[in-house]
Amino acid sequence: MASQLTAADVARLSEIFDIYADTQDTDGTRYMSPAAFAKATSPPVLDTSAFFAVADTEARGMLTKDDFVRFQTMLRAPDAAAKLVFCASDSQPAPLRALVGNDPAARNYLKDRPKISYAEFAQLIDASRNERMRHAFAAADEQKMGTIRTDQLLEIARMFVPLEPAGPIAQRLSLLSESPDSTLIGYPTFLALISLLSDPGKIRRAVDGMQLPKDELQIPQSLLTTSSVPLSALEAGILFTLASGQRAAESTSLESINSTIDACYAALQPVPQFEHKPQPRTNLMELMLQAYNFAVGAVAGGIGAAVVYPIDLVKTRMQNQRAAVVGEMLYKNSIDCFRKVVRNEGILGLYRGLGPQLVGVAPEKAIKLTVNDFVRARLTNKQTGAITLPGELLAGAMAGASQVVFTNPLEIVKIRLQIQGEMLKEATGSAKAVSRGSAITIIKELGLLGLYKGASACLLRDVPFSAIYFTCYSHLKKDVFHEDRRQLGVIDLLLAGAAAGMPAAYLTTPADVIKTRLQVVAKQGETVYTGLMDAARKIYKEEGFKAFFKGGPARIFRSSPQFGATLMCYELIHRMVPFPGEAHESPREHSAMQSRELSSQTALFHAGNALRLLHDSGYKFGALPSAGK
Repeated sequence: MASQLTAADVARLSEIFDIYADTQDTDGTRYMSPAAFAKATSPPVLDTSAFFAVADTEARGMLTKDDFVRFQTMLRAPDAAAKLVFCASDSQPAPLRALVGNDPAARNYLKDRPKISYAEFAQLIDASRNERMRHAFAAADEQKMGTIRTDQLLEIARMFVPLEPAGPIAQRLSLLSESPDSTLIGYPTFLALISLLSDPGKIRRAVDGMQLPKDELQIPQSLLTTSSVPLSALEAGILFTLASGQRAAESTSLESINSTIDACYAALQPVPQFEHKPQPRTNLMELMLQAYNFAVGAVAGGIGAAVVYPIDLVKTRMQNQRAAVVGEMLYKNSIDCFRKVVRNEGILGLYRGLGPQLVGVAPEKAIKLTVNDFVRARLTNKQTGAITLPGELLAGAMAGASQVVFTNPLEIVKIRLQIQGEMLKEATGSAKAVSRGSAITIIKELGLLGLYKGASACLLRDVPFSAIYFTCYSHLKKDVFHEDRRQLGVIDLLLAGAAAGMPAAYLTTPADVIKTRLQVVAKQGETVYTGLMDAARKIYKEEGFKAFFKGGPARIFRSSPQFGATLMCYELIHRMVPFPGEAHESPREHSAMQSRELSSQTALFHAGNALRLLHDSGYKFGALPSAGK
């Protein structure tokens, strides 16, 4: 019974073959010698050269790539240990007789037969293993009550299945006792535990065969017992107890079950010779990757900016309105401002200043996203993959600080273009009576230093905004939308990005108001501000505390959808058009790939068991091979 390999498994095994193949034919075909086979398949504790003849099905004395892949396929089958021994013994009963224990019927059956089939041998091996399990349990059952103590369970279980004494599964075995006040484990529980842990792949197949609702957070036991590859009720109960860490748990998370499966694999002997790593990028590929990220950030940022630009214009006009008396105000509220802009300047007036905004969005978004990802990566724990809250805030803050070099010139030109319409109307009574200045004209008037007027206020706004935004966005995806359990859809990404923008936008409105006041040209009779603190004092004195939150709602309505659209587009473009070698996987796909990668340890485990079968008549069918054997 061979386990089918995925295309990724075959590609990985082909890579291993290419690394160790040491012989080449005249036509360029590469082969693997017995010595190379041993290096490719044997860690320090094992010598698998005994199985070269099994892999060399054509008796060439060398293996082709197909031979190697076929042998590895055999190693991944649940019955691999028995299959290897059967093939290595050439189906001769004599060397197999010692493996069936003291069962007289089995010994008599093998005694006079020249050959037996694999199906017969596998059945005898399975019966012998069960008999040894019964003897091991009975020897520990001192009271003859069909129970053993929890402190005995680990020792006996390790005779038949791989278990790390300090691992999470071993630490939770005591939860399998008959009751909270008892330290006894019943024989049925023992049998179910051994059956469950003997083949971690069986658990994976049962999980993959569940009909799991898309948004299901807690999995009930019934889903595993009715899976297309079901577990028994007792096996499912044991799995849920071990996964949740709670006695008699009726439900648990998919993440907990996956962690338990990985713990089963982690107890197997690792393969130290070969670690599958992506090929390092050349300088040219690294440059192309950065260009790709820059382009994706530019496109995503441009879409986000264009979608909400009319709201941004209304926000700027409201923030620049100085009068405190309603009758003296040009605009009563944001809706009134929107209507008057359309009436006086036309629909295109809502997009005044969009050009410089789009030009500045590309480097701004590229730097912000790059710096945030770069700092987060450096502050993330390499072992656990976790990052602390201060680390998240620091990454966001540094991203916000880095973007000011682009955003301040962009903002001051954009704001002056946005204010032009109302200034011209006040001066002439007609929005079309006087020609308007272009972005180039404004840049020439300001000069290099003038482009950074209000930079301190821009920093005061962008640093906390990015710190709040990226932290909230990450936690919303993880804690609310459960990114670790499913692939987030378009609506999920949009909502996470928009919701994260709300607190970030509103809480930084005071800094945005001060920045706007510093960057616009004061009209005749209006207060002139000389700096950050001067602006803050005068705004508070003349207009009160509420003035610091002028345009706050418009800022939320602008920033939230803008950043929601930007981050959604950014992630979707990466997902739909990935950079070569950087394909994105869903959490469930990643979990499956992780288990497939760990299945190579299963192959090694089966090889070790097979060697013990060949050389140790007292083999326990599951105990890990000892170093030196």
